Amino acid sequence: MIWAIVILLIIAAFFIIGDFGTDKQKEIEKKKLVEIETAGNFPAQYKGILNPDKTTKLTLVEPEDKFAIHMFNQNGELEEKIIPFEKIIEAEVSIDDNTVTKVSKGSQIAGAVVGGLAAGSIGALVGGLSSNKTETKYFKKIDLKLKLDDFSSPIYRFDFLPSNDEFGLENVKGFKQDDPKVKDALSKAEIWQGIMEIAIRKANKVAQ
Repeated sequence: MIWAIVILLIIAAFFIIGDFGTDKQKEIEKKKLVEIETAGNFPAQYKGILNPDKTTKLTLVEPEDKFAIHMFNQNGELEEKIIPFEKIIEAEVSIDDNTVTKVSKGSQIAGAVVGGLAAGSIGALVGGLSSNKTETKYFKKIDLKLKLDDFSSPIYRFDFLPSNDEFGLENVKGFKQDDPKVKDALSKAEIWQGIMEIAIRKANKVAQ
C-alpha cells in the first residue's frame, strides 16, 4: 500500500514538473515574440513581415531607402541587419529551390516553369493552385532570396512557409498545394517580390 502511494506521488510530481516546464517554455516563447515584434521600434505604418516560425522580421524602412532585418541567432539573441536599397543586386522567389520569378539591377527575368504547374509570375502560380488538378503537389519551402553587394553576407533568405507542421514536427513532406499556408505564403511572396523590385528600380534611378 505504501509503495503504491509512493509511486502515485512520484507520478504526480512528474506531471507537476512537466506542467511547470511547459508553462515556463510558453512564457519564454511569448517574451521572444514580443521582442521580435517590437524590434526596431518602427512606426506602425511601416510595412513589415514576420516569418511563420516567428524568428525573423523583415521591415521596409522606406524614408531611409533600406530594409531592416531582425532575427534570433543560435544563442537566442536578437540581431539586426540593415540592407540599403543600393546593396540589392538581385531578388528572386523560389519554391523548393526552383526559381519562379526574379528581378535584378537593369533587367527582369520571369517565366520559369515550376514543376509543370505554372509558368510566369507568382500570381499565375496562385491562380493555378485554385484550379482542379489531378495531381496533388506538396511544397516544403517558399522563400525570397536576396543577392547582396556584401562580402560578409552576400545571400539573405526569408521563408514564407513554417519549418514545422501543425504537430511541431519537421516539415519533411511539405504542405499540400491547397493548404491555406501555401496560398498565404505565395501571396506574401508576391507582395514582397514587388517591393524588392521597386527598391531595386529606385536605387537604379538614384545611381544614374
